[in-house]
Amino acid sequence: MKKILFLLVAILLSIALVACSEDKPSSSEDNNKATNTKTDEGENDSSESAEEESSEPKTFSIGDTAEVGGIKYTLKNVSQTDERNEFAGTEPAMVVKVEYEVENGSEEEIPIGADLEVYDGSGSKMELYPLDNTLGSLQPGKKIQAVGHFGIQEGPIEVYFKPLISFEEPAIFKADIK
Repeated sequence: MKKILFLLVAILLSIALVACSEDKPSSSEDNNKATNTKTDEGENDSSESAEEESSEPKTFSIGDTAEVGGIKYTLKNVSQTDERNEFAGTEPAMVVKVEYEVENGSEEEIPIGADLEVYDGSGSKMELYPLDNTLGSLQPGKKIQAVGHFGIQEGPIEVYFKPLISFEEPAIFKADIK
């Protein structure tokens, strides 16, 4: 508990220091400004439209690997299961099994199981369904084959992967249910 509290305080202090620092453009911003002002013959328009297109998040599919915050996520499989937990508080239309691999490329131990969110075909966020789900932690430089079960109303699904304590954008995987 003390480690988590210390980590949260360190993160908040880092954010405060960044917010209070001078507002200097980075060298990549300088390069972009130089590129945008080179000519007035339409190059500026094409670079702006390229920026607009790249602002949409890239989506991945089954078998792809994405890295977020030094952590690599690979969506291995998404399948429907007939298995049910008689003590579950919900009765979803279907339960999907999400199989994925996590490789910890960071220098810190990371939690596993709270690093993904699942949205069904209607865009609703789904809760973890109480079956044999992978929960725990992963040491630096190690891999794990993980599983999460989710009760959904309809497919296809979107799976968002990102470490529990991360300010980076998640990796988004779209998958049809087998």
